[in-house]
Amino acid sequence: MAQEEQQVPFKLPPRSELLRIKSAVLTTNKGRIIFELYPETAPWHVANFKFLADNDFYDGIRLHIHRRGEIIQMGTPRLADPDGGPGYSLPPEFSERSHVRGTLGMARRPDIINPSRKSHGSQFHILLTDASRLDGSFTVFGKVVKGMDVADSLRRGDVIQDLTVFVRPDRKE
Repeated sequence: MAQEEQQVPFKLPPRSELLRIKSAVLTTNKGRIIFELYPETAPWHVANFKFLADNDFYDGIRLHIHRRGEIIQMGTPRLADPDGGPGYSLPPEFSERSHVRGTLGMARRPDIINPSRKSHGSQFHILLTDASRLDGSFTVFGKVVKGMDVADSLRRGDVIQDLTVFVRPDRKE
């Protein structure tokens, strides 16, 4: 019996607050990866990444997909459950951003079982090569700005130790 999908457990922050969510650091057993985030084109995905990070969802999670030189994917709480996640999905936020090496994108199930093309609630991927064939099919919500060598070194079973999403201070004049 299929499990009923839950509602997203947070409200989208006001745009002025959302646009201050600009970077994240993923710490793994192999090192750190620093991301620039794209709240202007993927507000739900960036807010969700922050929500899950703030609630330590990713801490201790293992990388479960590794295709050498192509893609790595992580975000399922149980390595044996490739569809595992928080129990909700996100609206698609496709943009003009291309799927190039270092792209941070959200996973999703195939159109045949996901005709609304919603994104997974927690599983994200990092591209290890350019993949323009994915443009318009997956939400891009950030890119690697430092630590691509760490991303390249990750393999199935490697562990997320911490994910921290940073909010730029509000500059009141």
